[in-house]
Amino acid sequence: MGLYIHIPFCRKACNYCDFHFSTQLLGIDEITDSMKTELKLRFPKIPVEQATHYWGGGTPSVLSHKVMESLAHQALEKAPLKPGGEFTLEVNPDDVTSNSLLNWKSIGVNRLSIGVQSFNDNRLEWMNRSHGSSQASESILRAQDAGFENISIDLIYGIPNSSIAEWQDNLGRALDFGVVHLSTYALTVEEKTKLFYQIKKGESEPPKDERAEEDFRWYRKHLNDLGWDSYEISNSCIPGRRSIHNSTYWSGEEYHGIGPGAHSFDGINTRRWNISNNGKYKRAMDVDSSWYEQEFLKPRDMINEKIMTRIRTKEGLDSKSLGTWDIELEKLWKPHVDANRVFKDEFGTWKLLELGLFWADRIASDGFVPEDQLL
Repeated sequence: MGLYIHIPFCRKACNYCDFHFSTQLLGIDEITDSMKTELKLRFPKIPVEQATHYWGGGTPSVLSHKVMESLAHQALEKAPLKPGGEFTLEVNPDDVTSNSLLNWKSIGVNRLSIGVQSFNDNRLEWMNRSHGSSQASESILRAQDAGFENISIDLIYGIPNSSIAEWQDNLGRALDFGVVHLSTYALTVEEKTKLFYQIKKGESEPPKDERAEEDFRWYRKHLNDLGWDSYEISNSCIPGRRSIHNSTYWSGEEYHGIGPGAHSFDGINTRRWNISNNGKYKRAMDVDSSWYEQEFLKPRDMINEKIMTRIRTKEGLDSKSLGTWDIELEKLWKPHVDANRVFKDEFGTWKLLELGLFWADRIASDGFVPEDQLL
């Protein structure tokens, strides 16, 4: 099992982000107190040991040491981390200082995910990031000097008006630092984000699939040539450094989400999601009323989730887990099989081929069980 702590605060709103967060930092103390209440409600009796803790957001690194230490104490008391477990903290480069690194280590953090996004100052300014390229570089070096070996960084590719040379420079600089994990994402335009409205008003060019695909194919080949483990569409690492927590999502294991907007899954057929509104979440905790919604997955939903998540992984999708739907999937995916995008190996496992990697979501959705289909 894994515990996810969602910190719904950021200093600035990036133009592409549609995650739940607030830039009103004055509410941090109240919301984190409510999160401690949720931990008590979720784990009311005996502590439930977790394989991983993952703090995401938002920007967890905006928390003061006092607030973070108090919340971590409650989380580790109610959902203790097993010995040697993975404790990841997402951080922004501008929050990485010698003191903050010592504080993070003191509460048990042993893995950092640094939101670099780019080493190009013009791109960072365009994204409305709160740091510059020099801070990005310094944050990695400081973390390494502080003894953090398990470091991942995020990078975004397929940015409008970018070039393959720019992306090669970004990736090259990341590799030069010796980080052990990369999360690489194609820029996407989500509704109600600043970028969505900028494009709608003609203030920004939209990202182009052709540009993103060029970046994607180059970096996948480059990392594979270097011996990296490209274990999921957007995640690669040196062998042995996979994100254990995120892997639970793709393999369908149990995880618990704490905080506004956080999601949970029981590993069987029940999903729940917390209110994506800080004020409503706090008020619900104050009066002990329902702070979440839940759904019980139907067989078709469970199959579709397996198709969506597991086809993205290096290990692929076990056809046996699909039951009789695999017969239909063979028909639906025949065009992709014929186009050398996906195949079924000798063990009955569906896997993406090189030509299908960039189009994983489209391939997956083409194989979904329709709503009117009874299983």
